[in-house]
Amino acid sequence: MDIHISLAKTAKKPFRRWWLLTTLILLAAMGVWIVPHDQQIDAEKLKFATVQSGPIQFSVKGYGRLRSKISREITTAFAAQVETVLHLPGSRVEPDTVILQLTNPELTQQLHRERLVLARQKANVEALRLSQESERLVLKGQNTLLSSELENAKLREQAERQLVTQGIVSSLDHQRSILMVAQLSERVKLAQQQLSQTSALHKQRIEIELELLKEYELSYQVALQAVEQLQVTAGISGMLQQVHVSQGQAITRGQALAVVGSERTLVADLLVPEREASEIILGQRALVDTFVGQVEAKVSRIVPIVQDGRIAIELTLLGELPSNARPLLTVEGQIFTAKKTAALSLIKPPRVTPQSQSQLFVLDKQNNMLIKKSFKFGKLAGNAIEVLEGGVSGEQVVVSEMSDYQHLEKITIKSLNR
Repeated sequence: MDIHISLAKTAKKPFRRWWLLTTLILLAAMGVWIVPHDQQIDAEKLKFATVQSGPIQFSVKGYGRLRSKISREITTAFAAQVETVLHLPGSRVEPDTVILQLTNPELTQQLHRERLVLARQKANVEALRLSQESERLVLKGQNTLLSSELENAKLREQAERQLVTQGIVSSLDHQRSILMVAQLSERVKLAQQQLSQTSALHKQRIEIELELLKEYELSYQVALQAVEQLQVTAGISGMLQQVHVSQGQAITRGQALAVVGSERTLVADLLVPEREASEIILGQRALVDTFVGQVEAKVSRIVPIVQDGRIAIELTLLGELPSNARPLLTVEGQIFTAKKTAALSLIKPPRVTPQSQSQLFVLDKQNNMLIKKSFKFGKLAGNAIEVLEGGVSGEQVVVSEMSDYQHLEKITIKSLNR
């Protein structure tokens, strides 16, 4: 019995030794994996920025597009069919440039009918004038004839008045002459009244016919304008931005056809983060970058609606536009919000955001090392950011990508020559 126990104990000793050796090897391997072999970095791979002290101009950056300040949405007032598309988006146009050619046979027929009705009414007015002139001449002739007879009667009565005293003409004949003068005087008076009333009636009737003619002319002009609108023109000088229809397409009344915008009178619509928009007010100075040039601007409108965490800001462009400025061009903008006369700032390192805390490496030149240090940051100021805590004026901070070294507190620098 003792012999068997002794043999069992002897057999277990090699297994325990093998297990202990394996554990030591694994621990050594883990130590090699955890402890970095190389805690050094080549100075040529580093980018440094110096903590600056002095005045700082804060700003809010955003992106967006240029937009025509003056634009025209072209629609149709009638149903038609697109016959020809003469210009496509991007074309420069003038007010009388024809963009689309439409067809509508009904409008053309209506124009012919209105033209015929108008011509007939003009002929009626002219015929009425001739008829009235003829009637007026007849009445005037009759009035003249009666006036002549009245004058003859008056002369006869005057002559007989002298002859009655001499007994040559009887009193009865003289009385008849006096009666004739009175009758002719009344007839002349009535004829003059008839001529005056007839002239007034003629004038009133002509006015009625002329009003009717105006209605026909208006109907004709509406029909003519509709036919002219079959040739869709730009209406303003600028650039054709959009064409909503294609050749052969049937369009309905009120349908949008195209958009024309001014090419040189532009504004910029920027989208800025909602958290920074509260610092923006009307009239603030701004700068718009078209990636070919920059132009001064000012804040002219703030849209009070949040979309996808951003707010739209409208900037009015003040200076001469860069050569590539055009509607719908993607741009970047910078709005200058506030200014401090004394503050610390640093070129914005990667992954650092406003109003945040980050750990960065600073240069210890005396010991030829990088030391990790905590920083507290404030607002953006262009490509720089305000340093609220942790920074010292003149201190050199690594602003290159250092995510692979964040687990280290210190790093030795090789080939440092600063």
